[in-house]
Amino acid sequence: MSQPPETPEVRWEPYQRPPKDHIRITETSCCAAYEWAAQGGHFLILRPAQEEGLYEETARGRYRQARQLWEELLTAHDLKHQNEEAARAAAERKRRTRGPRVKRVA
Repeated sequence: MSQPPETPEVRWEPYQRPPKDHIRITETSCCAAYEWAAQGGHFLILRPAQEEGLYEETARGRYRQARQLWEELLTAHDLKHQNEEAARAAAERKRRTRGPRVKRVA
C-alpha cells in the first residue's frame, strides 16, 4: 500500500464574517471537510472548526492562488479516503481468509 497522502502546509485562521457581507459557497468536498467560497471579491477555503458552528479559513485572496491550494487540498483529501478504503478492504480480506473461529472444548 502506498504512503498516506501529505496534506499541503496550510495556515488556518478563524473565519469572521463581516456584518452585511455575503458569502457564496460554490463547491464542497465529498464529506464537507472543505468549502470553496467567494466573498467581497476574494476567494477562500473554509473548513469546520473544532468548536460547533464555527469555521476556519485559509488562502483568502486572488482566484489563482486560492484555487491552487483548493486543488491540492482536494487531491490529498481524496487520496486519504482511497487509502482508508483500501485498508478496510485489506482488513476484511484478512478476516475472511482466517476462516471461522472454532471454540475447542477440552
